[in-house]
Amino acid sequence: MRRVAAQGRLAPAVVALAVALVACGGGAERRTDVPEPAQAPAASTDLPGRIVALAGAPEGLVWDPVTATIAVAVRSPDGVALVDAATAGERARIPLAGAARHLQLAGPGGPVLVPTEGNDRLYRIALPAGAVVGDAPVGRQPHDAAPVAGGAVFVGDELADTVHVVSPDGSSRVVPAPAQPGGVAASADGAVAVVVGVRGRRIAAYAPDGRQLGEADCGVGPTHVRAGSGGLFYVADTQGGAVLVFRAGPDGIRRVGRVSTGGGAPYGLAVDVARSRLLVTLTGTNELRSYRIAGEDLEPERTWRTVRQPNDVAVDPATGRLVVAGTADGLLQFLDAP
Repeated sequence: MRRVAAQGRLAPAVVALAVALVACGGGAERRTDVPEPAQAPAASTDLPGRIVALAGAPEGLVWDPVTATIAVAVRSPDGVALVDAATAGERARIPLAGAARHLQLAGPGGPVLVPTEGNDRLYRIALPAGAVVGDAPVGRQPHDAAPVAGGAVFVGDELADTVHVVSPDGSSRVVPAPAQPGGVAASADGAVAVVVGVRGRRIAAYAPDGRQLGEADCGVGPTHVRAGSGGLFYVADTQGGAVLVFRAGPDGIRRVGRVSTGGGAPYGLAVDVARSRLLVTLTGTNELRSYRIAGEDLEPERTWRTVRQPNDVAVDPATGRLVVAGTADGLLQFLDAP
């Protein structure tokens, strides 16, 4: 390491590295410029549940109980696969002009919201048939999208540092976002949306019209966020090896809790509101962990071994059944949660 001999101090770059390592804490993930999922090791050969092949590096997942459909973001060719939730068989594959990372539902029964990074569009795909019923331009490299009250959709433009608020008629307005917005989520009633800036390490809350309600610091290296009940939101602090709990409302947003995952690079999130359970994928260890939601607290509950590179998880709100996307090997893993 280069040192400033005359003053006996570390060079600025070395100081910055030391600060980042201290911020992570002992045993946590090291901070880099932009947090990413871990490169997973080989998966165990003895995995629980049912394993089903699905070509195309499956990643983003959303489970619609109304149509018994699981929508999966796939690549090469880019598009969305529709999987029958009862049989685990692929029903249809809808080709798109760009690849998606994460999917959400506009509401029970669909349509599926599909922000595609390669061509900067927001698609809406009807369920169960898979027809494209909406196509709107958004900002550079949209990463995630969530519906809000009134029918608009918040889309995080990851490489534009903005959010597009897309109206039902396809028109939109653009509002500032924390640097490099990644995860986007909205409360169940759509009254509040939150956006995680993965480069800025900040989280912002918005009203449905795009008016910002407040911002807060957001961990060592956050990536994704999902909404719980009662104004709570859960953030995967991927580099910090933790899940952060925020409360957001008309008066702003503040952090109210944190639980360590012991490393593992937490990444994919799903909230089972009916069973007061949070599901978190650990990409560094090929694991899925559940936490019992107790007010603002999270209590570790159970851990499953998963397929390789578990970049996302979805839950059937009717039964609690789970599906994990094994991105590296093109697999889906179905688990019956207790």
